[in-house]
Amino acid sequence: MSEQPCGQCPVLLAEISRQAAVIAQLNTWVAWLRERLGALRNAVGAAEALMREQAEQPTMPRARLLTQLHERLINALIDVERR
Repeated sequence: MSEQPCGQCPVLLAEISRQAAVIAQLNTWVAWLRERLGALRNAVGAAEALMREQAEQPTMPRARLLTQLHERLINALIDVERR
């Protein structure tokens, strides 16, 4: 078996390449999940703002508020699932 300089072993280079591909795929998933989480945070924040506004100065009946909140949150979930 011949001696090779450190970092020149074909098996090592292949493993490094394989792991780099796995890391790239994981980074893609992380970015995708961050985008989805951001969208959900925005939707929940908007729902919370609507609840706070309506608690401070009601402009719609309580039943309508619940319907609005339900629709907004369901739409947010549907939007996230579509992406």
